[in-house]
Amino acid sequence: MTTTAYDHWSDTYELFEGPMAEDTWRLGIGAELAKLAAPGPLRILDLGAGTGMGSRVLADLVPQGEVTSLDRSAAMLEHGGIPPELRIVGDMARFTAEPDSYDFVVSGFDALNYLTAVDLAECLGNAAAALRPGGHLVFDYSSRKVLQEDWRNLEHEETRDGVRLHRTHRWDPVLARSRSVLSLYGADGLLWRETHVQYVVDPFTMEELGRTAGLRTVRVRDIDGDGFTPGHTTHIYVLRKDEQGVVPNTGERA
Repeated sequence: MTTTAYDHWSDTYELFEGPMAEDTWRLGIGAELAKLAAPGPLRILDLGAGTGMGSRVLADLVPQGEVTSLDRSAAMLEHGGIPPELRIVGDMARFTAEPDSYDFVVSGFDALNYLTAVDLAECLGNAAAALRPGGHLVFDYSSRKVLQEDWRNLEHEETRDGVRLHRTHRWDPVLARSRSVLSLYGADGLLWRETHVQYVVDPFTMEELGRTAGLRTVRVRDIDGDGFTPGHTTHIYVLRKDEQGVVPNTGERA
């Protein structure tokens, strides 16, 4: 995921991804924060915020929350109209924030799938540092079924507002990652082309990465229900930074 690529994507991102991104946010992170959020002012940090879909959904579902949006692409943040004082241009794996300063750290629409396991571990550690004791990290995450099976060898395209987006998805078994190529065409031909690479870890690995970072896994569920199905397309993770700052290895979730 490169800044240049997402600078191109910023102009048409919501045209093609907007409705699905909003549904994903509402069913996943938004629903969880609506249940977890206490009355009174809250601070929320959105990692890989893009054009700010998360901040708009959360403004509706958690109106007491102030959302700070972090993304590598300044163009994405600007295109979304994120106020400068709530905008951070930075890497979601290697960001730094004031310690113990956020009630929630969130990341939506599979943004964390763009991180390798090493970068994901660093991201979780930085998120834990940014959270106040008792705060939560909440994110959605595409499953192995999507990347390794559904997108193993997939090609499709769609046309909206006079431009055509062609996508190819390929699973690389050697590097254990999904490689997607997006090509946007206008009336005069190719406008731009970019490559996205996504990774996946299983829920048990995610739980261990969280524990190492100082976060306890509270809940993992399918995006459209309360239960957990390994073969579902998208899972919602809720991790908590306990008051004492120590994550007990009990083998149980609360």
